[in-house]
Amino acid sequence: MLINPEEEALIGRVFETYLTEHHQDELLQLLTDINEDSHRSVVVNAMTLFEANMEVGDYFNAYPEDVLAVFDEVLQKKALELADDASLKDRRPGSRQRQIYHTRITGLPVCPELTRHTIPRSRDVGHFLSVTGTVIRTSVAKVLEFERDYICSKCRHVFKAQADFEQFYTFVQPVGCPNPAGCNSSKFSCLSEASEPAACRDYQEIKIQEQVQRLAVGSVPRSLVVVLEDDLVDSCKSGDDITVYGVMCLRWKPLHDGSPCDVELVLRANNIEANNQQAAAALLVRDVQKEFEDFWDGYKHNPLAGRNEILLSLCPQVFGMYVIKLAVAMVLAGGVPRIDSSGTKVRGECHMLLVGDPGTGKSQFLKYAAKVIPRSVLTAGIGSTSAEWSVS
Repeated sequence: MLINPEEEALIGRVFETYLTEHHQDELLQLLTDINEDSHRSVVVNAMTLFEANMEVGDYFNAYPEDVLAVFDEVLQKKALELADDASLKDRRPGSRQRQIYHTRITGLPVCPELTRHTIPRSRDVGHFLSVTGTVIRTSVAKVLEFERDYICSKCRHVFKAQADFEQFYTFVQPVGCPNPAGCNSSKFSCLSEASEPAACRDYQEIKIQEQVQRLAVGSVPRSLVVVLEDDLVDSCKSGDDITVYGVMCLRWKPLHDGSPCDVELVLRANNIEANNQQAAAALLVRDVQKEFEDFWDGYKHNPLAGRNEILLSLCPQVFGMYVIKLAVAMVLAGGVPRIDSSGTKVRGECHMLLVGDPGTGKSQFLKYAAKVIPRSVLTAGIGSTSAEWSVS
């Protein structure tokens, strides 16, 4: 840990005071909840916390992982103190040992140093950032072993060792015995290999991509791998617009003789917020439906004129090309799935193959389609196929 004990004590006191003032009722509610989830989260507003003590904010910006570890330790201690109340003891006996509490940060100041709408660079490693993007891929949730029990062959001291996140959760053999008596032996035996793992955690990786509407014209959206752990797993799905709060990290696979070192930039998530405006869109359905009906009432005697009016407003930055605009509109509208006479299910959505010379506006149509459809992802096919762009 990079912060000294005095600084750690200061951070702990400030955070404990903040929890007592702002989250004590929430902690009581979590303790009395009958939900059997082993991981519980408390969302902490960074602006409110750091206003109480700006020095803690400075430590957080400089050493985010160490400060978050202190936050989690204080939160766990505070929850156990509240659970020592007699009424909670009688209501949920033995439940405290199964619950692990996490501090989830939100509400970072809106500034270029902390808030990003583009993918961070290598110079941001070690910083706590808020990154906004669209989820383009989610992996299968896994269970990983992240802690093992070792026993010293000389003094029989038992200690724990955690997997190295920077090396894809591999375990590195301890260098020396951590016995305070000063054994310093270098021979150990792993107790977890002969029995069940000492500790495991849920694990998932997602990939987010820069939002197309925030990029400059002609820019290719970049992507970033985000690591989710514990209760953050399965908190989002492909197509979601999210804001991820986390620490930028580097990771690499264990080194071997003669093999190159491939370093990857990842974001280790601390909190995820979904930005999908589904609730607001549901409130506008009635108004949109009335506007839709009024529009077609004006063209009920000539529907083709109404169709042409819609095509005029489709991708207005490209002049003409109404046949292509009609094809794009049909893809955006989609179709209705059906079952043919042989019982085969036929999907209603169709594909569109757009071929043309460079500079004829193909990318403009696809970028416009990605902006119109809320759950869409604009990807580049360069490197895998000869296609230029694709929208899924």
